[in-house]
Amino acid sequence: MRAFWVLPLLAVPALLLWAVPRAFTPSAAPTAAAADTRPAPYPADWRERAARVGGLRLCWGSEEEIPADLQRQDGAGQPDIGSPRAVLGGRVRLSCPGPYPAHWLRFGSTQPQFFHDNAFRTVDIPLVMRHPQTGASLPGTAATWAVRGQQVFFFLREGVRYSNGRPLRAGDYLLGALLRAECGDGGAQRLAEEAEELRVYGDGALSLTLRHPSPCPEQSAAALLTAAEPSFYAAFGSDYRERYAQRIPPTTGGYRVGRCERGRLVVLERVRHWWGREQPYLRHSCNADAVEYHFLTDEAQAWEFLLRGRLDALQTRNLTAWHRRAEECEAAGLRRVQLRAAEYPLPPYGIALNARTLPDVQLRRGLLHALDMGRATELLFRGEAERAAKLFEGYGALSAPEGEPPRYDPAAARAAFAAAGYTQSGSDGILRRPSGEPLRVRLCYTPNEKVSTLVQLLVAGARRCGAELVPDAQPWQSAAQQVQEGRHELLFWATAADTPLPRPRRLLHSSASGYDAPFGAQDAALDALIERYEAAPDAAALAAIEQRVRELALWLPGWRENQVYLLHAPRLHLPSEQEGIFTAAAPYELGQAHLYWTEP
Repeated sequence: MRAFWVLPLLAVPALLLWAVPRAFTPSAAPTAAAADTRPAPYPADWRERAARVGGLRLCWGSEEEIPADLQRQDGAGQPDIGSPRAVLGGRVRLSCPGPYPAHWLRFGSTQPQFFHDNAFRTVDIPLVMRHPQTGASLPGTAATWAVRGQQVFFFLREGVRYSNGRPLRAGDYLLGALLRAECGDGGAQRLAEEAEELRVYGDGALSLTLRHPSPCPEQSAAALLTAAEPSFYAAFGSDYRERYAQRIPPTTGGYRVGRCERGRLVVLERVRHWWGREQPYLRHSCNADAVEYHFLTDEAQAWEFLLRGRLDALQTRNLTAWHRRAEECEAAGLRRVQLRAAEYPLPPYGIALNARTLPDVQLRRGLLHALDMGRATELLFRGEAERAAKLFEGYGALSAPEGEPPRYDPAAARAAFAAAGYTQSGSDGILRRPSGEPLRVRLCYTPNEKVSTLVQLLVAGARRCGAELVPDAQPWQSAAQQVQEGRHELLFWATAADTPLPRPRRLLHSSASGYDAPFGAQDAALDALIERYEAAPDAAALAAIEQRVRELALWLPGWRENQVYLLHAPRLHLPSEQEGIFTAAAPYELGQAHLYWTEP
């Protein structure tokens, strides 16, 4: 990762967001965490193992090597996050739109588990955090940081501990990089692509040297690093995936995974005596004693649970249900909150065209004109989403200037299809090549009510252009496997937006692979534009990438979901907008920073 993609309607995997059911095999309950609070020894051979890691230098230094004249920063002066009215205690019951996770691996798995966002990513504290409203850097596990050229120094807070009680040390970040590299994790590949050297200076400081400039290097560097607590990973070896599948790794956040009921429930328990409880920017989070996640894959079921008082909150993007059930919500005493995100990196929703299985660019261009995404989204969305125009949006001045998405144009589609060799029409109206091969393309998607309807609208529009669009409805894991193997043709797709900067390499570069590389791009010109952008990220460089994506016909923009609708019981409280209602994970996902609290 932490790179992942979703099919088809998940912005950032959220504890309250209703989206696509995901087919995971339920697994056994995890093991308990360790109780020893002493610093654990590092592997005796880790220096020798680190020397064998390619692409990134893993080094050990001493505190004397740290330049004495560094200008340290501490993020002071930013608005606090959360509400000073928040109180500790109580239990919050939430819904989770996906089956129970099949494993608890933080890295190294080829099967991403989206509940891990709730259990780990939105709980763990990074070295440096991003202020959700101002975008400024804030102290996380690092108390201060400094930048010199491409090298970013982090100086750890004293007293930071994992949820198992062990202390955090600088070497834990180096161990994390080592273990990821040894198990072939995608995060290790990203780290090697974006950084040259990771160096630790005793237990309290480390530095990461980036390969490319960044307007916010401390946030970029922090996003690349994950700590690994050495006692937990003491048994790491070639059987890591099997041995650790049901072991829950500790985090530096205010919650840890507690009780689990297979296929039904996971409870996050508040970490007692959490080190962040008195820290600015953290002190108003993780307030509830326990957060229950009930796995309800049907939103209609979640509505019933909420109305009967068995859930405390529901966050939805279904505007129709929001209006239709307003009277029931009022009768149940529920509070309704409508939220709209400000300028912020939003996940792209749309259709990815696989250049490997559809190598003819004229065919892909024809498909862009044959898929009436504009009409489909206009009919399906009643204000809860906006039509997207490009792949990378919400990055302020860095985002490419707003453009127009491909137009539905049957004449242009047929002209492009003819250039691709589809010059004859069959009795069914579907274009064919002289050999008799019909113009038939598969669209892979994970079904839900809205997406299934949208696909049918696209099928009808494509037929008017002479193309047979074959719906290929797949459970999420089956669709993910198609992408992993590169077998899909068209894919209904979305991915989490990178912060603070977009990372086109993981999506579009010839070296990209896995779940976030559905385009199959193998284009030297696009690679060169990506490398130019990495060397000097600016609006012109990003606009050039967007333009090349349009020329290659790799992406049909769908929509961006910048509004959500929240219902919650009166006993559940949220910070006001003035108090920092937005969260660092996404400004429209209230629960992701755990800023809510409940009446004891």
